[in-house]
Amino acid sequence: MGGSEGDRHPFWVAMGAAFVGTLLGGGAVWLGLQGRLDAVEAEVARVRSVPTPAAVTPAPEPALPVASVEPPADTAEPDPGDSSLVRAVERTRDSVVTIELAGEPSGSGVVYDTNGMLLTNYHVIEPVLGGRGGLLVLGDAAAAKAISVRFGDGRVRSATVLAADPDEDVAILSLLRERDEEHFHAAPLGYSASLRLGEQVFAIGSPVGFEGTIATGIISAVERTGVLGNRKLPVLQLDAAINFGNSGGPLFNLAGEIVGITTARSSRGEGIGFAIPIDHVRLFLRALERGMRGRSGVIGVVLDHRRAIAKQIEPLGYHSGVAIAEVDPGRAAALGGMKADDVIVTIRGRRHDEIDASEAGRAAFTQLVGDTIRALLPGETLTVGVVRDGELVELEIVVEAASVERQARIDAELLLGLYLAPEGDEATIVEPVRGSPIAHVPGAQVLAGARIVSLFGYPVGNVQQLGERLSLLRTWAAVGRRRSIAIGFETADGRSLIANNYPLAK
Repeated sequence: MGGSEGDRHPFWVAMGAAFVGTLLGGGAVWLGLQGRLDAVEAEVARVRSVPTPAAVTPAPEPALPVASVEPPADTAEPDPGDSSLVRAVERTRDSVVTIELAGEPSGSGVVYDTNGMLLTNYHVIEPVLGGRGGLLVLGDAAAAKAISVRFGDGRVRSATVLAADPDEDVAILSLLRERDEEHFHAAPLGYSASLRLGEQVFAIGSPVGFEGTIATGIISAVERTGVLGNRKLPVLQLDAAINFGNSGGPLFNLAGEIVGITTARSSRGEGIGFAIPIDHVRLFLRALERGMRGRSGVIGVVLDHRRAIAKQIEPLGYHSGVAIAEVDPGRAAALGGMKADDVIVTIRGRRHDEIDASEAGRAAFTQLVGDTIRALLPGETLTVGVVRDGELVELEIVVEAASVERQARIDAELLLGLYLAPEGDEATIVEPVRGSPIAHVPGAQVLAGARIVSLFGYPVGNVQQLGERLSLLRTWAAVGRRRSIAIGFETADGRSLIANNYPLAK
């Protein structure tokens, strides 16, 4: 295919603010000046001379008794145990729970709504889902029997699964109330975008079964990628102690707001933990409400990795990038100021000098840009640096959701390793994706121009039907349940071809 679309390339998602008001009071001084008496026509009175007694000494002022002096105000030392951290812990600890599966601790969670809505990680409850992650599960009776939620005060409640997404590693549970008027202590959702490097945070969870354990630390890095599998989901890095059982628990700022969901730690070092930013989780919740869950992020551009860019970017010191061939009018990229012939050189504020400006390097950079965009949820902001007319221009683009048809083409690329024709109702193949498993199969070139007519035994009549099948396949692939599938093709010359062990690209 001549060009690669930036919104067809995929992944794996607070402000906590405290303020001090200072009151400065100033006093005003009034100075009155005595006016002089008008003496022009005044009669000067005679003053009768009065003799003054000799050696008269005024009596001294009586000294105030010591007992009458007001004692100084209480200047007791402040309580060293009273700090912003201690107060934040006291406000939030009752919202944190231990999640148990079949009576055994599996992880942590946090209540974010007084009616009993609860956040945790997908992998914390994965064993009871039976591989159904990625599907909306309402009031699942089997899961409710298997999932128990234990509060710090000893209360235990069952929970149903409202949503569980393996790609995002996020799950939403609903606590079953014993009576209608029962409510739960909830922690507020903050904003992770405002977190600064070195800012103090704390996690509460149940590491190795020790309920209600507090771990403090600082934000070590933001937008850390390449952590959760091969996903491009940017996560928070912290130096707090994160252990088995902390997963799914909250990360708080000192205002007592949830700024992340702890999800993993590095097995190669100490003091390296990770949390999904709460801003990403908030957009996940919004996508659920709007029926856009499972849609990749897109911005509406076509990238051209075949176009040479070295002369444009090297004078500014850049070594890698990709040119923009087209910008769809009215779409996210156009609204963010992106133009055709711009050359993308940074993504999310980072350059990639490990990639060169050769055609292979440009193809790799294109894949990187696509993966990053598709990993974002609708509403997330993408920062991009482009070279335009010899200057670097920084852009902020608000990502939008892929349409149903576009999502089908994205999933075909990600899961099947096949580029589909960008237009048309039929699922027509342009070519295999370079480096995909199918591209290494002898004779794969016969698929160019072929149509996909069936997927694991179900007929596929158009792109929309293909998208429905691929959505299910995406779920299976995310939980590792599929390595290959059966696909039916109709080649360009009309022959039928069945591949019973077609290798998945993901």
